[in-house]
Amino acid sequence: MIRRRHLASCLSLSLMFATAPLAARDLTFEERVRAQEAIERVAYRHQVGAAKPFEQVVPREILEAKVRRSLKLSAALASEWRAPVTERMLDGEVRRLAERTRMPERLREIYAALGHDSLLITEC
Repeated sequence: MIRRRHLASCLSLSLMFATAPLAARDLTFEERVRAQEAIERVAYRHQVGAAKPFEQVVPREILEAKVRRSLKLSAALASEWRAPVTERMLDGEVRRLAERTRMPERLREIYAALGHDSLLITEC
């Protein structure tokens, strides 16, 4: 039971941040970090009581750590669980988020922050 929950947690996180093995182009680590920063900036702008500059609260090291963790989770799903995250799974998750979001304007902000780049949106 715990193992099943762990798999579900890993899968959920990986669907949010993972790499799709069949992507049209590969994203570099730097592109992923910049995309993570764009997403975090949108979230930070909407944080109540946020007074410090974004760079102070979310330093680059934190962004890099998030990207590394998501890549490790993706690799673990593929190697240990034999369940690689596919492009189809990611597309389904993006559709699900778009259909069920309670904050469509925030989702649009994130899409805009990612330059409406479908690969960045799907991958990150």
